[in-house]
Parts: sequence; structure tokens; C-alpha cells
Amino acid sequence: AVVSTQSTGGLYRELTARCADEDTNSKMKDTSGESVLAVIKRDLSRTFPENPSFKEPVMLNNLQDILAAFCLYRPEIGYCQGLNFIVGALLIATQRKDGELLPEECFWLLVALVDILPDYHSNKMTCLNNDCLVLNDLVRKTVPQTHSVVSLFGLPLQMFVTKWFVCLFVDVLPFHTVLHVWDTLFYEGNKILFRVAVYQFILHKKELKKLNDPSGLAMFFRDLFWDGKAWDNFEYMKKVFKKTRRMKRKYIEQKRMTRATETEV
Repeated sequence: AVVSTQSTGGLYRELTARCADEDTNSKMKDTSGESVLAVIKRDLSRTFPENPSFKEPVMLNNLQDILAAFCLYRPEIGYCQGLNFIVGALLIATQRKDGELLPEECFWLLVALVDILPDYHSNKMTCLNNDCLVLNDLVRKTVPQTHSVVSLFGLPLQMFVTKWFVCLFVDVLPFHTVLHVWDTLFYEGNKILFRVAVYQFILHKKELKKLNDPSGLAMFFRDLFWDGKAWDNFEYMKKVFKKTRRMKRKYIEQKRMTRATETEV
């Protein structure tokens, strides 16, 4: 991010200046024809609402500026709900001890993260839906009994795990554990998202077996953040690698191709 900041000649500042221009704003529309900036502003208050920092104008203004600049920089993606949580987490993670925010570095980190991912944040979300199906296959293969329990309720796994991929586990895992996952994402690529997701089912298989109805399943996924099993980020990631060591990138890519072909048909 620092290299990008130094080598792009103030591109981020140029983008934010363009976003402040009324003519540019009027041309930034989502697929429904609504102003992208209006959608972003609506989501500002929904971003970490319990965190006092996100009630401060300087934090919200930087959050808005980064998201709007990204829409201009990557118009084929634009704005997708979920990006606000990723940017919010980046702003917290890069904040200096004296409280200074580093929005330009956050912007380039966002670009780098999105470039590692499949096309999760586009309007069609085809790759996102496809990878949710791949995860379903991996859970069935790795923890078949747990998969059977979830399947009994007749609810697709996508209902619960879409947020995991879109938000990169923000608000699913503790903050310091999320950052550890992101570090691995830069090193290993998007395979780590499947490893962490599958491990969540391995880690909670006993709790899942005790569920009796769909509402209990929904509450289980909703409350994962608070169960305390991922607070020790080093121990958590050590077990992720150990328990999913047999998960091969080649197998994931084959599953992706198979699912993509089925979707096209």
C-alpha cells in the first residue's frame, strides 16, 4: 500500500476530488439508477454502529471518500454492501497511535484485497454464488455429518456464508483474527477463505449437531462472533492450517470449474 501511495502520483487524492464534483456524482449510478454516493452514505451509519470511532465525522468522511474513490477507480465493480466493512476494518487497522487515519493507504489495500478475490463484489455476484456452492461441496466432503445436519433444515448454505466471503469474515471472527486471515490472504491467495470457512464447520460440529430447527441454525450463524473460539488468533490459525491441510488448490479450482459449468447450463 505504501509503494502504491508513493508511485501513483496522488491518484487517490485526484479520485476523491472528482467524487466531490457534482457533475461526476450525477453520473455515478448503480444498476437500479440510484446515486452510488447516496447508497454509500446510507451504509455509513450501518458500519460498525457499536464502535464509537464510527460516530466521528472524520472516520465517516474517510470511509465515504475511500468507497467513492474505489467506485471511480474500479467502475466495473462500483459499490457493493460489504466493502464498507472491509474499508472500516482497514481504517482501524492502519490508524496510527496518535489517532491519525491513513485513508490513501487503506484505499490501495482495498484495491489489493479485491484483486486477490474472485469477482465477489460485482453486481451479478456470479463468482460469489459459485464459491458458496464450492464451499458447500467442501463441507460435504470434509465434515459430511455436519453437512447432513444443516441440509436437513432445507436451507441453502449460501444464506449463511455469503457474508463470510463478501466481508472477508469481518463481524464473523474477532478483529485481530480477521487481520490474521487477511495476512494469509495476501500470502496464500483466496484459498484461505475456504480453509477458514470449512474450519468453522469443523470447529462447531458439536453445536451444529444439537440444533433442532431452522431458526436455531440461523441464530447459530448470527452469534458465531461471540462464541469465543477464535479469540486466540494464533492458535485459531494454527488449527485452520492443521485441520484443512489436505485441501488442495487444484481440487478447489476443479470444483469452481464444475460449478461454473453447471450454472451456465
